[in-house]
Amino acid sequence: MKDYIVVGAGLSGLQAAQFITEKKWGSVLLLEKSRGVGGRMATRRTLDTRFDHGAQFYRNKEDIAELHTRWSIKQLTHQWFKSDLGEHWCASAGMTALAKNLAEPINIKLEKLISKISYEGDCWSLTSDKEEKWYCKNLILSAPLPQSLAIIERSNLGLDQSRDDLAALRKIQYSKAVLALVVLEEDLFINKEGYKEFTDNDFFSIADQKQKGVSSIAALTITMSAEFSEKEFEQTDEIILNKILAKLQDQYPQVKLVGAELKKWRYCQVLSRYKDPFLELLPRLYLIGDAFGGPSLLGALRSSFAVCEAIQSKNNL
Repeated sequence: MKDYIVVGAGLSGLQAAQFITEKKWGSVLLLEKSRGVGGRMATRRTLDTRFDHGAQFYRNKEDIAELHTRWSIKQLTHQWFKSDLGEHWCASAGMTALAKNLAEPINIKLEKLISKISYEGDCWSLTSDKEEKWYCKNLILSAPLPQSLAIIERSNLGLDQSRDDLAALRKIQYSKAVLALVVLEEDLFINKEGYKEFTDNDFFSIADQKQKGVSSIAALTITMSAEFSEKEFEQTDEIILNKILAKLQDQYPQVKLVGAELKKWRYCQVLSRYKDPFLELLPRLYLIGDAFGGPSLLGALRSSFAVCEAIQSKNNL
């Protein structure tokens, strides 16, 4: 039995679990279906180097100021570039390093896929796909909203399916993303920042991993547009990767490829958001994440902070 269980080790889940742990509000357990933490704060070692293949940076805004200070003290982060939108910060060891720092004080179990939940004797019960069970007084679901809704729908919680909040949640959709991780024979000049976003192209962005300090060799993360990604997502990895590389060669004929790999995000960016920064769907069952706080890392944090404030107020902590 735990006081709190958080499902999902993306930024919102990590921040909620870390905050509750450090405030000593009770025992905390974080369950994550993957082999590592961070969600879209993802770094991959492949092709003899390292790539960020989710969030490329964070902007130093008010919502992330406390974490920025924490990471700066640990010397985990540095300013990549500055633009009209603000300061853009990243981590030399990759964005996953920032997530791992948040995870340090948390009791985490990895590779735990939750199949269903139920309310039993004034507590929540969670069952994994391997029939493992856990119990808690407060349950926070922080996975991408479609995954959280799938758990709820499998769980037969007796919810009125015509509820307005459920109807609103079901309408929220995410864009998909396909990305190419590319190693080059020599550096390719994108621009002075080493990061470029496109508005009228099949590319969404190109991020120079060497210029940002993540890779020691010439390497790019190429994120394709939502339209391209949606159209091509169900194709084989080989077909998608070949199309991306052909477009890269058209855009930059001087490119000399050494190697490339494809990555996919089924739930890349939320396209709309719920009216509130979190939802208490049933007593002590909370839904949080970017579908509530808004797209971007800052949106995930806003949702996490909001649910922690609500729990604090509700329980006079």
